[in-house]
This record gives sequence, structure tokens and C-alpha cells, in this order.
Amino acid sequence: MGRLSREARPYLGRLAVAVALGTVAGVLTTVPPWAFGQIISRVLEAKHPDLGVLYRMLGLIALPLIAAQAATYAQTYATAWCGQHFIAMLRLQLVDRILRLPLPIFDRWRPGDLISRFNSDLQIVSDAVTTSLPQLVVSIVTFVSSFAVMLRLDWLLTVVLVLVAPVISFAVSRFSRLITRSTTTTQMRIAEVIAALSEVLQGQRIVKAFGRESYEVRRFRERTDEYVTASLKMTQFVQTQPMVVGSIMILAVTVVVWLSAREVLVGRLNVGEVFNYYLLLVNLVNPLNRVAAFVGDLNRAIVAIGRIYEIVDLPTEEAELPRPVSAPAIAGRITFDNVRFSYAEGESPALDGVSVDIAPGEIVALVGPSGAGKTTFINLVPRFYQPQSGQIAIDGRPLDAYPLADIRAAIAIVPQDPQLFRRSILENIRYGRLEADEREVIAAAREANADEFISELPEGYETEVGERGVRLSGGQRQRIAIARAILRDPRILILDEATSALDTHSEALIESALDRLLPGRTTLIVAHRLSTIRRADRILYFAHGRIAESGSHEELIARGGAYAALYEAQFAAHRA
Repeated sequence: MGRLSREARPYLGRLAVAVALGTVAGVLTTVPPWAFGQIISRVLEAKHPDLGVLYRMLGLIALPLIAAQAATYAQTYATAWCGQHFIAMLRLQLVDRILRLPLPIFDRWRPGDLISRFNSDLQIVSDAVTTSLPQLVVSIVTFVSSFAVMLRLDWLLTVVLVLVAPVISFAVSRFSRLITRSTTTTQMRIAEVIAALSEVLQGQRIVKAFGRESYEVRRFRERTDEYVTASLKMTQFVQTQPMVVGSIMILAVTVVVWLSAREVLVGRLNVGEVFNYYLLLVNLVNPLNRVAAFVGDLNRAIVAIGRIYEIVDLPTEEAELPRPVSAPAIAGRITFDNVRFSYAEGESPALDGVSVDIAPGEIVALVGPSGAGKTTFINLVPRFYQPQSGQIAIDGRPLDAYPLADIRAAIAIVPQDPQLFRRSILENIRYGRLEADEREVIAAAREANADEFISELPEGYETEVGERGVRLSGGQRQRIAIARAILRDPRILILDEATSALDTHSEALIESALDRLLPGRTTLIVAHRLSTIRRADRILYFAHGRIAESGSHEELIARGGAYAALYEAQFAAHRA
């Protein structure tokens, strides 16, 4: 709660005004019961009714209620304003933290778990802050002010209500614990539902290809049933709490009615005062029932905000390293010195004592069987992961001595599966350098052999590519990714099997684009196709997390080792 109050500090002024308005609204609700009592005592039961009193009391019934409604409206809006801005701040904190998570930590989270924080958890917090909290303030003030007036009217009747307070407090406390536990379980279950849905949507083509629609529906139904069970259990606790509190209050009210009749009979109260007391009792009971429900909502919100802070409190990439200092412009020399890396503790190393020095502007191809360490090698260069031992340096300076932004500003990556966003082609290319103008974007597209197909589209560069670029072919997506890299103008270029899944025509266009992109840049190419490999100045053959062979294509062929065997196998397959 201390953290919440600190982060809510910018809104404390408005919240104070909202609380004051809620207090005014709550106090004003005690005026109409008194006015009704006066009408009964001084008009309906009086021997000489005073119509002036009637009109004045009618005014004291209508005007305070209208004023209370206006104060409640203003209070609700002020609280909602604070709540929505606070939720927006939390939402931004979540996005910022997720985007800055180290990849080893990010990889441990399912997308559905993260999305559930945005959807269900933030919605629970939003509902509590914008709806339950303002009503809770009015209900508490109404309860307290009504109780004070009732105590002044007849302390004996009010003592009966005081006696049930510990019982109500125990019930609320007990149900609050149950609601907290069930809310945690429910939020975990909805996260699993969202994760299952996200997984199915991303793998829809595989689901269809293997005819697993019914199987996935059955799995999704199981997750949904678990969520429904947990949600109903939570609803049961949330709804039972006000029912139990209300039942206790009904018993207390029954005793109060009996005692009030006795007070009239012995002459300590008149009918008008009893009527006033009854109306105040309604003012007391209704808010008490609502307070129990609002407390349940706030308990759920506390659980939800705890789950949000669980993500917000995760470390960032920058926090893992000492504070670096800026360095001169990066030339592109990459040095691995006895680097060892495993993705998880206890696993066999993905890289095991790798040492290599790559000169600025050198084109290096990384080849070898699947799982040999090629992708791990290129993932360590932009510092996506940190090696457990050894050192990686750029231009002779340890990688962790550079600001992270400086390293990644000098690098461009063209992956095997181009990651395009659901935006226009122009925006996807400009992602390489956000300050680039349209002329520079078009020039980069021409260099990547992409301008021709883009110009033929009805909307040209404003064409939206769809989710992950689904509206474009594989070759078109890859050329846009290359245009993005050209626009970035990096000192270090990483190509992760950029032509492995393309047809011959697309491959030829991309090879032509690469001929313009590669010169003068330090380039790491993970590739299997001979046309790409033979472009390299040097080839590193990986096996079992080590560099087994290193040299030019001709040198490795002459050596007759593992690379020569791979080349012969591919060449024989090509001839066949």
C-alpha cells in the first residue's frame, strides 16, 4: 500500500477533493430523515399543523438529495480521472518493462501470462479505482454520519448495532482472505486461457495442416472449464460476503424495531423521532452491505496490482550491468575470447570455449548442423544474452562496457522469418531509422529490390502488411527486412538464414540486394546455401558448441574435413 500511495502522489490533490465531495454527499444524506421526522411530529401528528414547516422540510428533503447527487457525480468523475490516469501509467510501466526485459527472463514467460496482466488484471484494478473506491467513500461517510445522529437520538438502540460490529468485522476479514486467495487462482486460470488462445492463433496453419482443430478445442475447453470453476468460486465468496453481513444486520434491525416500539410506549421517543431513526437505519444498513462488496472488489484489485508489480519489478537489461560510458563510433571488429554459454543452469553448453577474431568489414559465414551453436553465437553479439564465462569485445572493448543503445544502434539483423508489424510498408522499413524521410525509405527499398513490387500495390508504400506481414509473400517480406537493414546503415550486419526458405526468383533478387548491402560492413551470415556461403571471406564451421574449422571456402575444401563433407553432400544433392 505504501508503494501505491507513492505512485499515486501526483493525483493526491484531486483525490482529496474527491474525498471531500464524497464526505459532503454522505453527510447530506442524514438531512432528509430528520426532515421526514419533523413532518410527522410537527405536521401530521400536531393538533395545529404548520404548513410552513411542511414546505421548509420538503425543501430540506429535495435540496440536500439533489446536492448529494451532484457531489457524488463530481466525486465519481474526479476519482475516475485519477484512476484512468493511474491505470494508464501502470499500463505504460508494464509495456516499458516487458520491452526492456533480458531475453533469458522474457523467455520464461508465456505471452498469455503477460497479456493477462494487461487485460484482466488491469481491468480489475480499473473497476476498483474508478467505481468501487468512490462509492466506498460515500458509503463510509454515510454510515458514520448516520451512526452519529442515531447515537444522539437514542443511545440504547444504537448500542445494539454496536454489539454486532465485531461479528461483522470477523465476517468481512474472513471473506477478504478467501476472496484474495480465490482471486489469485482465478487470475492464474485466465492467464492460462489467454496463453492457450495465443498459442493456437499463432500456430493456426499447423493446427489445420495436422487436422487438430477438435484436439485444440478440447484443450481450450479444459482450460476454460478450470477458469470457470475458479471464477465461480471467487464469485461465490464475493457475493456471500454481503449476504452474510446483511443477514447479521437484519437480525440486529429486528431487535432495534422491537426496542424502538418499546421506547415509544414508555415515552422516551415520539413517532417522528422513531421514523427519523428508521430512515437513518436504512442509511446505515445499505452502505454497510455495499461496503462489504466494495472491500471485496478492493481485495481483488490488491491481488491484481500485485501481479502487475510482479512484472514491473523484474530487472531490465541495463540493470544487469555496471554503468557503461559512451565510446567512439563502432568500427565493427568482433572478438570472442573463450566464451562459454548455456541457456539454463545444468544444460550442456550451447557455446563451449569459442574464440575468434573478426576484422572490421569481414564477411563471415557460420555453418554446421542444427544445434551446433550458430544462432547462439549471433545472439550474443547484440547482447541478447550474457555469456557465463569468457569475454566478447567490439573494437577491443568489452561488450558490457558499451551502452546497450550504442551496441544495437550499430547492428542490423535480417532474420529467417522477417518480423514485420501490422503497419504500412513505409512504417516497417522506417523502423530501421525512425527519423528517415520518405525519400530515404524509397531509396532503401530500391536497394533491396523491393520498390518494384511495392509500386505495383494499389496503396503502394501505404499498404498495410497484415499480422506478421501475412499479406506479403516470403520473398517480399524478406526484401522489406533487407530494406529496413539498409536504411539503418549498420556497421555490423547479421543475416540469420535470410534466403533459406525462398524460391529461386526471390533468392536471386535478395542475393542481388545483399551484393549492395554487404561491402564495408562486418557481416555474420548463418546460411546453408552455397551461393551465400561462397560470398564469405571466411567460414566458421560449428560442431557441438565449438568452432571445429575456420578458413575460406577453398581452404576448407582442400582440408577435406567436416565442411568439405557438408559441401560434397549438398553439391551431390544439387547435381542429383
